[in-house]
Amino acid sequence: MNSSELTTAVWELDEDEFPSDGSIQERARFLLRYAILAPSSHNSQPWRFAVRDGRIRIFADDARWLEVADHDKRELQISLGCAIENLCIAAEHFGFGYRIEYNDAGDGAPIATVTLHSDGTPSNIRPPGLFDQLTERYTSHDLFEERSLPQSTRDILRQCVVEDDVSLHLIEDSDQKRSIGELQAAADLRQMDDREYRKELGYWLGIGALGQPWLMARISQAVVTAFDLGDRESRNNSKLIRNAPVLGLLVTETDDPAARIKAGQVYERLALAASANSVATHPMSQILERPEKRDELGALAETGDDVPQHLFRLGYTDEPTDHTPRWPLETVLSTQP
Repeated sequence: MNSSELTTAVWELDEDEFPSDGSIQERARFLLRYAILAPSSHNSQPWRFAVRDGRIRIFADDARWLEVADHDKRELQISLGCAIENLCIAAEHFGFGYRIEYNDAGDGAPIATVTLHSDGTPSNIRPPGLFDQLTERYTSHDLFEERSLPQSTRDILRQCVVEDDVSLHLIEDSDQKRSIGELQAAADLRQMDDREYRKELGYWLGIGALGQPWLMARISQAVVTAFDLGDRESRNNSKLIRNAPVLGLLVTETDDPAARIKAGQVYERLALAASANSVATHPMSQILERPEKRDELGALAETGDDVPQHLFRLGYTDEPTDHTPRWPLETVLSTQP
């Protein structure tokens, strides 16, 4: 990976540049410029794409897999789901219908394939206005304001979940949030006590993937790698969870790659709908990165037999947040037929 290619210029998209008179392959590639704006764990952007006519194959890039934090590739697959959701939203906006095929990808095989077709009949699975948020959505690490989400906003978020095997829990009870905050603190302590975890986190900080200037990124890498900052991280993140107006938890009926990808699609849909309603989002992954804590989270959230996949905060903030950089499309677009 060439960190010098990371750029925020990819966010400056002009829909008027869509090649409406171009080939379907040219139009498909334009849609992927929106796909790469999706969120991903550590902003690792673990995707590759191959386009042939109107058939877009999505691959996992194992070179960007967080082998320590994400041992079972759950976060990688959720990240791919977010990119697929962006792609589908852009496709609908520009008049395409689409079909998604999910695969239990083996080595070198696509994890999903999106096939475009000319029938652009709206799917009616999404609230209106999500396309405009593709270039506006951001992740906030701020402490949210003590302001509850109105019922109308919570209803919109619930309407984003249309997949039969994905469910959303909105957690507002202060005792539940406090318990989850304690679980977060314990997970942070365990993670930051692992030197290999800190080394992996430091790498992504150091290359500038999280948006820091070069010098600050290198300093952050050195500090995180050398020192166990678990006490500080556990206090800060626990407070972020306790003070959030709402915690969101996506769960699935199974724990296979397709279920995780769908959870990622739902999360991105929720994040875009939240953005359209001036609500910030912030994934909190540490609990789910520890298998024993993941089970405890399911018990605390009363998910039954469903599998916890993605925990995130929802709330309001006035703090300005810049977009994190991305590798340009050309670096993740395969030339294979």
